[in-house]
Formats: sequence, structure tokens, C-alpha cells
Amino acid sequence: MSTAVAKKPLRQVDSVQHLLQNDQARSQLSAVAAKHMNPERLMRVTANAIRTTPKLQDCEPLSFLGALMQCAALGLEPNTVLGHAYLIPFDNRRKNVTEVQVVVGYKGLIDLARRSGHITSISANIHYSDDELWEYEEGTEARLRHRPGPQEGEKIHAYAIAKFTDGGHAYVVLPWAQVIKIRNASQGYKTAIRYNKKDTPWIAHEDAMAKKTAIRALAKYLPLSVEFTDAVQIDNDGGSKIDYASFAMNPEEGPTIDGEFVEEGDEPEAEPAAETQSAEEPNTSPEPAKEQASQTDSAALAEAPQQHRITYGHVTDDIRDGAPVDATLKFHEDALAAMKAEAPELHAELLAEIEAQ
Repeated sequence: MSTAVAKKPLRQVDSVQHLLQNDQARSQLSAVAAKHMNPERLMRVTANAIRTTPKLQDCEPLSFLGALMQCAALGLEPNTVLGHAYLIPFDNRRKNVTEVQVVVGYKGLIDLARRSGHITSISANIHYSDDELWEYEEGTEARLRHRPGPQEGEKIHAYAIAKFTDGGHAYVVLPWAQVIKIRNASQGYKTAIRYNKKDTPWIAHEDAMAKKTAIRALAKYLPLSVEFTDAVQIDNDGGSKIDYASFAMNPEEGPTIDGEFVEEGDEPEAEPAAETQSAEEPNTSPEPAKEQASQTDSAALAEAPQQHRITYGHVTDDIRDGAPVDATLKFHEDALAAMKAEAPELHAELLAEIEAQ
């Protein structure tokens, strides 16, 4: 290792390869890593990710480091066969640089959910018309039983179920029409249709995306770890990009949204090649807005303060995931009141979008 590279100030590191050899980068990574994460192993995993996805080495170094720090903070190794998380290179055409985005896979969400200590198991699956058994009933005799079959027929439901340490359980069942509604609202899917892209997650890995949608819907009823909440927030940023370069330099402030919205044609590039062997997790562009919040880049949304954009995203996501409208508005009552006072145009736009659904 070159001493000059190792000792160079972080802002002067000019490549991802040098970043992996930089002392300050390692220090920043160690500062945020979850207790069970080994920064040295994470560096080795990252080096392998670069070999399987060469475009990562062309990314802006601080953006790459910030994204890696996000994975470390969540306690998820990126771009491995575990399918917990992915570092995705994408071309930011407004800044004319290649940056990195973090995508948490549905297996990563499952791992994070278990860390609360209240959940013994959590799983998700798809109900097909040719399955051997499907029993689902709500009410006083609520039950859910599923025995998969060939899974070559029509997709009818997506569901997720969690079992608690006290013996209880919780589950959600989403009709396939609702899953498709969520898919159709996603910016990534819209862009894929517009540009005839076949490698986008909702097209190449529809079942995995549906399972993740079900887990996110179930999350509203679970005692969750802080890491899980943070992971969902990454997905709930309303199409905005996390400013990982800023996070790399100021980890104590946490990841922030840079205020720029994903435009048509400005989608992240392909996911790690190593993941193409797995049908269980998306391996292409991240699910930018896969179940994300706002699907509009209106002036009201773009100009609103960050906290109101986040509220906008949370409300629309909750409703798209099947939460009752009245209960959702009640839950976010204080935040919506502040939005109405400080960003009335955005508040009116939100209500109009809810009514349109």
C-alpha cells in the first residue's frame, strides 16, 4: 500500500481503488459500522463487488464511501450471495458524475426485522393459482396457510408473515392487483417501460419485488429495530437521492437528501453481475421509488423543505401499501399540519394525489 495514498486527505482521494487503501476512509467506516460488522472484511467484500461490477470503480469516491458507510451502519454486507444489500452505480446526468445508491434487498429487511429481539421468524411468498394449498380468512377466525406448488400459474397474492417470541404472529396479504398498482406507480418501472428496459427489478425479478412490498406493508405492525426503520427510509425518500458524499465527510449528521429528483432516463445502472445467478433478489438498477413515495417532480415538491418532502413520501407510501387513508392521515396529523402551514401547495397536491387513488 502506498503511504501517500493511505495518508492522503479524504477529499483528495481521486479513485475508489485508492479509497479502499485510505486510512481516513477506514476510520470513517469504523465510526459508523454496526457492532457485528468487521470493517476489514467489509473492505474485502467491497473489493469483490468492484470486480463483479466494474462500473463501481468509476464512481465518485466520496459517494461510494458514503454508500458503503450506510451499509456498515445498517450492518448489511453489500453485493454478496446473501442478497442483503446492493451498491448500485448510476449516472447523475445533472452533476455529470457516476454516483452510488444503496438498495436494501427483501432478505436484508428480513435480517433487520429479526434484530428487534421480538421476532423469531419473518418470511414472504407469492400465492400462485396452481399451489397445492391456500387458506386465507380474516375476522375472528383469521388464518393463513399456504403450501406452494409448481408456481407456474397466475399470481394471486403476495404475503408476509412474522412470528413473535411470545408465540403470537402478524401477517399481511396483498391482492396481486394491489401489488401491480404499487409497481405501476414506481418511477423505475415507468422508466423501464418508456425506454424498453428489460433488466429493471420489477420486470426481471417481479416476485422478489412483490415479496419486498409485502414485507414493507407488514412492517407497520411489527416491533422493529432502528436499523430496519433506517433501511425503509432509504426506500422512502420520494425519488430523491441520498447525499452519500456529504455523509462520508460528516457521518455524525447522518445521511441527508440532496433535493434532486430522479428524472426519466436518469435511472441507476445495472446491479452487480454476481447477483444475476439469483432469482430471489433484483440484480439490476435499484428500485428507485420501487415502493417509493412521490412519483412527481412538481415544483411544489421540489421546492418544499426536506421534512415536508419526507412526510409527503411517507403518507403516499403508506396508502399505496394498503394502509387506511383516515388512519394514515391521523398518524401523520402533526406533520401534515406543519406542511399545510409552511408548504400549502404541496399539502394541496398531496390531498389531490390521495383522492386520485
